[in-house]
Amino acid sequence: MKRTDIINIIIEEQKVVIESLKQSVERYKIASDLDEESTHDPEDFSQQTQAKDMQLRYEKTLREAEQTLAFVEGELKEKHDKIEKGTLVETDQNFLFVGISVPPFQYENKEVLAFSDHAPVFQNIKGKNKGDTVEVGAKSLQIIDFS
Repeated sequence: MKRTDIINIIIEEQKVVIESLKQSVERYKIASDLDEESTHDPEDFSQQTQAKDMQLRYEKTLREAEQTLAFVEGELKEKHDKIEKGTLVETDQNFLFVGISVPPFQYENKEVLAFSDHAPVFQNIKGKNKGDTVEVGAKSLQIIDFS
């Protein structure tokens, strides 16, 4: 099934993002953990504060990425009868997935574009039906199906 296959690819992409974020958190955690008993230049402690700030930012981004992954995994069991967050839209030229932004990829000789439900393109396709034509960027697309 197209929906399940495409969502599984999106899940794998999101897992790569999460792994990268985990590595960044760990890198900044190490950088922010100076031994205060050792002799250090005052500049080192300034960099320690910056590293801790970056660690906290990456941890927040990591939590958001994990929540997004949970949302996408939950979409494996869903089916949509209107275009909303979580809907996979098949057009005559590509597939559109609403709810998460990942780099474009190919599926069955069509490009899959995934974007947030806050992206301007969502407003162009929201409320449309099968057979309708929508504008996505400079392209005019005809909606074949959605699920």
